[in-house]
Amino acid sequence: MLRDDLGQECFVVGDVQGCHQELLDLLGAAGFDRAQHRLAFVGDLVNRGPESRAVLELARREDALVVLGNHEAALLAGHSSETMDRVRATLDGDWLDWISGWPSFVRRPGWILVHGGIPPGKTPESATHQELQTVRAVDGRPWFDDWRGPETVLFGHWATRGKVDLPLAKGLDTGCVYGRFLTGLFWPSGRWVSVPARRTWYDPSTGRPSW
Repeated sequence: MLRDDLGQECFVVGDVQGCHQELLDLLGAAGFDRAQHRLAFVGDLVNRGPESRAVLELARREDALVVLGNHEAALLAGHSSETMDRVRATLDGDWLDWISGWPSFVRRPGWILVHGGIPPGKTPESATHQELQTVRAVDGRPWFDDWRGPETVLFGHWATRGKVDLPLAKGLDTGCVYGRFLTGLFWPSGRWVSVPARRTWYDPSTGRPSW
């Protein structure tokens, strides 16, 4: 069975967006054990939810595999919003330097970790950072309809689509920050784990947080 470089199965977590308590709930429900498992994230650890700094601290403490999501890219680019400004106020330059070093994708034998996806006709190496972070549908079709592998792509970024469980595409964004679920996937064994959000932290219809 293909495993991470350290010989551990990976537990890959969908878009956390500052939902630290739900992340703890998920790791507990999954029976995550750092002696046996490697933690990984599909990006968007920060913004919209209430505890982005705590999520980053956990990821750093666990030496997690992390790819850059569009919310981290916006943070680094100086984007301003009600929640982003709150996040930025909790982070010093050391944190921003660490985040700026995250790759836009991670390739491992048999699988690829990315935030948005891989545009049709491209490899992750030939796609732009923005494409890897933001692609969803192309010409009205989900990008993964045209992905032929051979690797399986593990991704997030598409909360309205929700869980995707196809042979070559595993979508993990199940909208925790919007009051739905936080989802993880053990890879390569393929075991899914989800926990409910503790509340709705952000209302996409108004663009306002509730914390």
